[in-house]
Amino acid sequence: MLDLSIQEGAPKVKPVVLVVEDSPALSRLLRRSISAKLSCSIIECKSHAEAVAAISATPVTVAVTGLNLPDAPSGQILHLLSENKIPTILFSASVVEDLVHNYASRRLIDYIVKDGPGAVDRVAVTVCRVIDNGSTSVLVVDDMTAARSELVSFLRRQNFRVFAARTGRDALQILSENPGVEIVVTDYFMPDMDGFELTKQVRRRYASDRMRIIGVSASGDRHLSASFLKAGASDFIYRPFLPEELQCRIDNNVETLLQLKRLRYLAERDPLTSLYNRRAFFERAEAHLRSLTLAQAGGKTGAVAIVDIDHFKSINDNYGHEIGDIVLKTLAATFQELSHSEEVVTSRLGGEEFAFLMRNHTLAQGTSILERMLSGIREIRFASTKGDFTVTASAGIVEIEVGESLDNQLNAADQMLYLAKKLGRNQICSNLLFRPSE
Repeated sequence: MLDLSIQEGAPKVKPVVLVVEDSPALSRLLRRSISAKLSCSIIECKSHAEAVAAISATPVTVAVTGLNLPDAPSGQILHLLSENKIPTILFSASVVEDLVHNYASRRLIDYIVKDGPGAVDRVAVTVCRVIDNGSTSVLVVDDMTAARSELVSFLRRQNFRVFAARTGRDALQILSENPGVEIVVTDYFMPDMDGFELTKQVRRRYASDRMRIIGVSASGDRHLSASFLKAGASDFIYRPFLPEELQCRIDNNVETLLQLKRLRYLAERDPLTSLYNRRAFFERAEAHLRSLTLAQAGGKTGAVAIVDIDHFKSINDNYGHEIGDIVLKTLAATFQELSHSEEVVTSRLGGEEFAFLMRNHTLAQGTSILERMLSGIREIRFASTKGDFTVTASAGIVEIEVGESLDNQLNAADQMLYLAKKLGRNQICSNLLFRPSE
């Protein structure tokens, strides 16, 4: 039986940050810095008593606190926050050695020393990191119950969503059932396959820009780290590890994933409209066509459509390119809103031309989506110094032909678009049916 542990996702409400600081000036700085980086509710307390009242009245997502307060001079605030299971960031002028070595057991997420102007900003960054961790899923793989539970508990305190597996086979099954997992932390010694083999199998399925793998082991063999990295791991750490070191390594891998996601987003998106660009559209459309040739289930092969804004050059000429850009962005948002609900890939091919891949849609279903899009466009009024105006668009759509190249599919849709323009614009043409706009 799978040993599966998962932290239930937090409800989608605004996070609550508790700031416990007896200096009003520093408390204001913390509030300002956190608010600048994160949309959240911030509760400020200047004493232990106020913190008790705040915690009893409001569920707290994360707390930022000093070590000593006027009514709690011996660090009692940490006990209060730990008892209430509130993830805590210690922000203090000095941090005692016991807290440095045992901060994980005290439910401290991190500790930051008040050593200069940049310290407040580091607190805000850490608060954001902890809250953002809630969207990252981590899989822990270890056959030893105690070691697995310790690691799972630590990661959950850092606000990660955590899955756990006892064997390599269990891990592969969890990954197949939970595509949102982005980090795997795996031990070396396991009963069915070692960490090297699991790493190799995971890496065959997921590239390093999609999945990060961290190997861990209590072995004294210093060659293990190199072997894990050669097998495809992103990082390695020997046990017994300092929780702080493990936290930093995981945080670095999460940051790497975020940076790769940002780069991938920028590489795939049109800079003006934020829709998929031409290259990203072609990649997804060609992948869909390949899937149809490999396993065709009759009926819904999908459809390809092209939409063009009518008389767009005259919009730029009459109202200026800035207004033309507003038209493009507004229409793109309309396309994206409808496409998202219908699971349609939406792109800007260039200029005023947009392309749509309607996977698993019939031609009639695709045409219905286009009708709603064109109807929504006609209802939008644009303001300019020369007066308000409206725009229309024309569309061509074809049902995907299995075995035909993407260029041929797009050429066919473009021919239908040309026909719609020739027949008077502001309408849809397809290779099987013609529907003028009302």
